[in-house]
Amino acid sequence: MADDPKRTKQDGKLVSSTQQYEIDEFAHKYHLSRGEAAAMIQRYGPSRSKLDAIISQRLYG
Repeated sequence: MADDPKRTKQDGKLVSSTQQYEIDEFAHKYHLSRGEAAAMIQRYGPSRSKLDAIISQRLYG
């Protein structure tokens, strides 16, 4: 969900570490706790594609 309708393309590529609903959405997607999800966003950055790749590597690699 975009925070600013004018920035939907870029905003969809990032996970905000300050928006609780985005942290919850990411945590739910990968069955993580809210704390684990927030820690991953802080550690690896807000890029959804990068976070998805890291999670996939942990689960399947």
